Amino acid sequence: MERRNFIKYGAMLSSGAALTSVGFSVVGHSRSLEGLTYRQKKAIADFNPLCVPPLLYNPYAKRYRMPTLYIQDTQHEFYPGKKSYATGISTLQHHGSYLGPTIKVKRGDIVDFSVVNLRSEPVTNHWHGLHIPGRLDGGPHQMIHPGETWNISMPIHQEAATCWYHDHTCGKTAEQVYFGHAGMFIIEDKNSVLLGLPDIYGINDIPIILQDKLFDAAGQQIYDLKPNRVFTGDTYCINGVANPFISVMPGLVRFRILNASNARPYNLFFSDTIFYVIASDGGFLNQPEQVEKILVLPGERVEIIVDFSKFRGGMLDMKAVTLPSDPFDPDYITVTIAKIVVNSYQLKETILANSLRHSEIQRDFITNTLSDISRSFELMVDDELSKMSINNKEFDMKFINEEVKIDIPEIWEIKSLKGGHNFHVHGCSFLVLELYGEEPDNTLKGWKDTIALPKRIGEMNEGEYHTCKILVKFNYNTYRKEYMKHIESRSDINYHIPYMYHCHVLEHEDKGMMGQFIVY
Repeated sequence: MERRNFIKYGAMLSSGAALTSVGFSVVGHSRSLEGLTYRQKKAIADFNPLCVPPLLYNPYAKRYRMPTLYIQDTQHEFYPGKKSYATGISTLQHHGSYLGPTIKVKRGDIVDFSVVNLRSEPVTNHWHGLHIPGRLDGGPHQMIHPGETWNISMPIHQEAATCWYHDHTCGKTAEQVYFGHAGMFIIEDKNSVLLGLPDIYGINDIPIILQDKLFDAAGQQIYDLKPNRVFTGDTYCINGVANPFISVMPGLVRFRILNASNARPYNLFFSDTIFYVIASDGGFLNQPEQVEKILVLPGERVEIIVDFSKFRGGMLDMKAVTLPSDPFDPDYITVTIAKIVVNSYQLKETILANSLRHSEIQRDFITNTLSDISRSFELMVDDELSKMSINNKEFDMKFINEEVKIDIPEIWEIKSLKGGHNFHVHGCSFLVLELYGEEPDNTLKGWKDTIALPKRIGEMNEGEYHTCKILVKFNYNTYRKEYMKHIESRSDINYHIPYMYHCHVLEHEDKGMMGQFIVY
């Protein structure tokens, strides 16, 4: 297969509608300035139009095969006319110069995937946030070597959520994700379809993949940890576009926000309006939560609704309070992430329901039922900030840290004394029971798979433990093959493809702040 035979990524659609082929939709760049005023066009003259990743979706079938995903080295323009080395994920229908297509599935589907590695080094492809058996999870044990294909059949048995997929190669995750091995994964169900929320992909239901970058004068992206021990860049990108503008319609707009940065937090807000949080990592909240800001750390996702009705013909800024570029500067900074321009078009009317879930999360009942801590995990860093571990043990591919029984709820305690960390668990969604011994904010009361310590920017005090308690339960086992669950040697690594738990500051993960566990 030759790359020149791919259809060029970013084919323009003048109507803005999805192009449908064999049940799959593909949406590319939308560079149209139609519906904008002269003042708006002048204001965004130095900004670049947002790229909307192609959408792979089969709305009709229950059992089907997704187009084959090809992971490859590419050239990508973060700035128009300046090409940079990158990693893209392509299909035969489109060439991905950076990141991968958005994959959308339905609860109850069985989806066949083939992932081909066209790169010169091994990769993996982890399905972050999906509730699937360990043998499908795509962790560091499931290497796809150059020229190889990974074939799996994935059952979808969880509620509507915004998840993602990314590389998880041992010791290389930070670099691989930084250069572009990542993409969004959306799950829908009957409840999410019937809510009447904005749902036209790329129009009023917009994916926002946030990353920070370093570029040289020629526009080449640079992965450089010095003088930092984690990567932080000074340029902010959405969906692989530096300095982007987003054209939206007046009315309700849904942003699916994924923090795909290696280490940078974003406390997001808009210059002139409040908004509503409707979902976290693992699905909808019980009801919309009105906020002025929302903190999203690496690996986390959040869905928000913004009402742009009163801004027709106007402009806003999407901003964030975040880390300074200088690691020795103690002050947090406010940056502009994107320019929002509100055009004059109008779509069908959408609503924001007062209740979002088919059945509410009964937190009080759960909290009163369980109280004892099952396992405790301390995220540890040495004085030089070079050695990372959990419970004083660095990650070892051959060592199983924990053994967990299937379908049994447990309370896990996560502790951190030095530095900010965000803890991710594979194979499940969990409930945050406590943060620092207190009840979490309402935006953290939904299903999660990643939680940060501390959860608020600037809260880490020297010598103070930051703690969190989460409720976990695993519905799938980690046996390499289903028949192996009858074998007595439950803890033998030869019989399992373990799930991971780790810090999602990717350099921390790569340096050893990760453990693995089996579910039997």
